[in-house]
Amino acid sequence: WAMGITQHKHGVPTVREFVNFLMLRGNLGRAGTGVCPVRGHSNVQGDRTMGIWEQMPDSFLDALQEEFGFDPPRPHGLDSVKAIKAMLEGRVKVFLALAGNFVRAAPDSEVTEKAMRRCRLTAHISTKLNRSHTVCGDTALIL
Repeated sequence: WAMGITQHKHGVPTVREFVNFLMLRGNLGRAGTGVCPVRGHSNVQGDRTMGIWEQMPDSFLDALQEEFGFDPPRPHGLDSVKAIKAMLEGRVKVFLALAGNFVRAAPDSEVTEKAMRRCRLTAHISTKLNRSHTVCGDTALIL
């Protein structure tokens, strides 16, 4: 589903029925099936709905390690606002974007541009150009 469903007056019960329907069809808990919320800029809200977070709990990381046989990194990451602050302070030196227009999606575009220009590397993986691609660190890549 998309933002039109979740922002609708009856969004919560509608999503609940989508999921109930998928359960009735056996579309949960099997490879290649499940829900697919595509919501918000760069699907950031859909990511959160499906459990993607910069501060994953140890229980999730333990399960990931058990399932896939590797030791996932344990230190927590940064949300977008904290990442911008860390770039400004020089604690983050690389910016990697997978789609989206980070400069325009951030709360303060001017501060975000300043932060990105302090990076040693800015890299964007995109299907179309946007304003963020013009804000470069020492080295810039657009893929």
